[in-house]
Amino acid sequence: MHKKVAVLGVSLGILASLLSCSSGSSTANGPHSTPEAAGVASTRGGPPMVAYWTAWALNMLGGGGGTTVTIGLYRWSSDAERSALINILKTEGNEQLVADMSQLPQVGFIMTQGTLAYALYYARESTLPDGTKQVVLATNRPISFAGSLAPGTAQKYDLGVVEMHFDKSGKGEGKIIGMGMATIDKETGKIEVNNYQGQPTRLMQIKEEKP
Repeated sequence: MHKKVAVLGVSLGILASLLSCSSGSSTANGPHSTPEAAGVASTRGGPPMVAYWTAWALNMLGGGGGTTVTIGLYRWSSDAERSALINILKTEGNEQLVADMSQLPQVGFIMTQGTLAYALYYARESTLPDGTKQVVLATNRPISFAGSLAPGTAQKYDLGVVEMHFDKSGKGEGKIIGMGMATIDKETGKIEVNNYQGQPTRLMQIKEEKP
């Protein structure tokens, strides 16, 4: 049965933030790792990590349950990479955005319990006006918590986006759009993310640990 696509014009602050976040740490020139052809992340033998988190992911779909999530970063995306992705989304759309993202050096990985790691190709960190911190990550393929995807779905909803928000004490929570497609509203110019799964997966108990 076809699932109803929910348009998260809430913009979830997610993709809008993904393409607009700017901070000093986001332009750090860390070493680059080479993404594997299949899009599976390298979690061992790579360059030193600049950030590392663990969290509990709760699937909001019925019967989805929860799982442990691990996220590691080797570097932050540069301003030049961010600007290039903004331009591609505006001029050529989501499909080309994902294709171009795939050509960038891998910035890190996200891994759920009992699965292979997904390579991350975008990572930005920003400090918000209220002093809290936001981290936005993206990958070039759907992030599955159930181990399977509907046939043909990945061809359109192939953008995985993670948003984490940390208060001043460092306590974190966030969300994951596992199967997303980015669009720009022609009337408002705002970025929206169509989430095939209806609701984003919640990230809870996010803990930043020493890499």
